[in-house]
Amino acid sequence: MNTAIDILLVDDTPQNLVVLESILTGPDYNLVKAQSAEEAMMALLKRDFALIILDIKMPGMSGLELARLIKERKKTRQIPIIFLTAHFQDEKDALTGYDVGAVDYLTKPVNPAILKAKVDVFAELHRKSRELTVANTELQATNKELADFSYTLSHDMRTPLRAITGFSGMLRDKCAGELDAEAQQLIAVIEQNALKMGQIFDAFLRLSRLGRQELECEDFDIGELLQEVTREMTVQTEPPFPKLEIKPLPPCYADRVLVRQVLTNLLSNAVKFTRRTAQPVIEVTGWLEAGMSIYCVKDNGAGFDMKYVGKLFGLFHRLHGVEEFDGIGLGLATVQRVVHRHGGKTWAEGEVNKGARFYFSLPQATK
Repeated sequence: MNTAIDILLVDDTPQNLVVLESILTGPDYNLVKAQSAEEAMMALLKRDFALIILDIKMPGMSGLELARLIKERKKTRQIPIIFLTAHFQDEKDALTGYDVGAVDYLTKPVNPAILKAKVDVFAELHRKSRELTVANTELQATNKELADFSYTLSHDMRTPLRAITGFSGMLRDKCAGELDAEAQQLIAVIEQNALKMGQIFDAFLRLSRLGRQELECEDFDIGELLQEVTREMTVQTEPPFPKLEIKPLPPCYADRVLVRQVLTNLLSNAVKFTRRTAQPVIEVTGWLEAGMSIYCVKDNGAGFDMKYVGKLFGLFHRLHGVEEFDGIGLGLATVQRVVHRHGGKTWAEGEVNKGARFYFSLPQATK
């Protein structure tokens, strides 16, 4: 059931207010009347209105002057205003009205059907906006609960995991002379899986922290950051490291620490999936588009089938088996989480055995 919304009617002539009230009276609207700009401002201080129907010609402060005041206040500047006027002197009057915040004009005497139709439209927009706000608040609460759950789960599971690792190692050391090859292999499998589980928990913790961490954005050269990440990865990666081609990249306005994680994950991904390529090449390019800095990390590795592209950035979604390429399926999910927090987008293109291209956008530098 729709909740009645508040509408402010402003006109210095009581008879005009009576007419407006008679047209709009009903369970869908709470009508508040004001006969001057001063009364209207007092009403706006006390209540939140979905719509204002405002007479232009009033003694003292005119409707246009009142509209300017309404749009100057942060709390009221988004309220749509329908102006009422006896006549237009010229096109300049209309332009002035739109400049100070009018969304529509109606001439007097008001056509009841037209007024009712216009008000119904704005009322429905207000209801949808209110529903969206409520839904967004609920979604934020749910996301926080999920982040808290992920953090707690990852943190609390470390204790039994350490016990598994520790006791399996003690068993291997204490009974080394009594265990046959099969038993030693079983212990090794336990330790390997415990190690992988620890890596998953670490990744989960990093992912959950992304929702808690405040962004510390600044202008910076992402090309320089990429060079830093590359130098670190070259030392840590078993050779040979793929040939890396970095084209000129536009700077961005973002959190440097989090963008480092994006670059690390995407480059690690490219290195991994070019491991079986005879002459592996990774190319990084960038350009400006619609106020955003766009970046692309391209490789000539295993690629993927585009029919599965919707799964790439999901948690634990893998398009290749563990026996082919290692990993836990959280790297691209982390990339997407970071980019989305900056208001950017991620997408990908690929072809089986012909490589992949991963794109992400960030706000362009402010200077």
